[in-house]
Amino acid sequence: MKNTITAFILAGGKSQRMGTDKGLLPLNGKPFVSHICEAVSPIVGENIVIVSSNTDYDFLGYTRIEDIIKDKGPVGGIYTALQQSKTKLNFVLSVDAPLVTTELLLWILENHSESFLMTQVQANDKSYPLIAIYDQSVVTVFEENLRNDQLRLRRVRDEVAHQTIVVPEKWNDQVQNINTQEEYQKIIS
Repeated sequence: MKNTITAFILAGGKSQRMGTDKGLLPLNGKPFVSHICEAVSPIVGENIVIVSSNTDYDFLGYTRIEDIIKDKGPVGGIYTALQQSKTKLNFVLSVDAPLVTTELLLWILENHSESFLMTQVQANDKSYPLIAIYDQSVVTVFEENLRNDQLRLRRVRDEVAHQTIVVPEKWNDQVQNINTQEEYQKIIS
C-alpha cells in the first residue's frame, strides 16, 4: 500500500482567524502537523509531502513543496499536490485537523470506491473535502478551475465524480477544523 498512495498536508493557509500558523500550534507537546504525520505514516510510509512556503515545516524531514500558483487557497494547494504526485491515490489533509487518527484514515481508504475520483468524509451534516482521497487524474479539473479563477473548493469538488462517506459518530470530533483561538482552547483543555 505504501507505494501506491501519497499524503499531502496542506499547510499554506494564512491562518487569519487564528493569528498564527495553525500547523505549528502545540497540542499535547507536539505541533498539529506532527499529529497528522503520525496518523498517516502507518498508511503511506515516508510518502508525506507538506504543501507550504513556510520553511518552519522542514524540521519534519519530509518533502515540502510550495504552491505552483500562489494565493489560490485550497484549490491551488490541491492542484499543486496532484501536479507533483507520483501515485494514483492521494490523501489530502488540512493541517488544521490535528485530531485525525490512523484508524479513521484507514477507514476512509477502505471505504474509497474505485468508481469515484474523490472520497470525502461527512460528520454532523458537514462535508470535509480537506480530509479526503483524490485520484491524481482530477488534476486537470483543478487546473481548469484555477485558469478561470474559480477558487471555491466545493464547486470544484462537484465537477468530480465523488462520494461522501459518513464518519461513525465515535470519530466525529476527529474531523473538526481548528480555526479559531476558541476552538484551539477547547481541544487543549
